[in-house]
Amino acid sequence: MPNLIVEVTPEKLAELLRDLPAEQLKTVLAKVADRLEIQEWMGLAESGFQEWLTEPDLYANDLSSR
Repeated sequence: MPNLIVEVTPEKLAELLRDLPAEQLKTVLAKVADRLEIQEWMGLAESGFQEWLTEPDLYANDLSSR
């Protein structure tokens, strides 16, 4: 099945969500919350990795830097 991309304004999305039955709205919001949590963790991991890259290499073979 081909992918379909539809551009929707935040206002239109809110209107569409308002029309959903409660159980479907809960499902959509749970999926959005999961995606946000993943994005937050990815951001934390990325910033932590960048910080880690700036640390001196304790296991480097160059003894003059110690």
